[in-house]
Amino acid sequence: MVSNSRFDAAGWLFWTVVFVLCAGPCMYAAWQIIDPKANRLYPIGTGFVVAAILAGFISWAVNAALQWREKRQRIERRKKARKRK
Repeated sequence: MVSNSRFDAAGWLFWTVVFVLCAGPCMYAAWQIIDPKANRLYPIGTGFVVAAILAGFISWAVNAALQWREKRQRIERRKKARKRK
């Protein structure tokens, strides 16, 4: 997750933190949508599944941004190296 004291990827720890932060609002939203007569496990399970999917999308977006930034930095380093020669 950390190489040379800079982040190159958001790993499972980041996903877990985002999941925990999203779990409450997702369960609340599921509780509002699902019929009150339904079993209590349905909104809880639905909230967890939606929170997991949402955390996955957020982690994917953060990883894409980090990889894009690293690619741009690598291209800049190559350009500077070519100019030195």
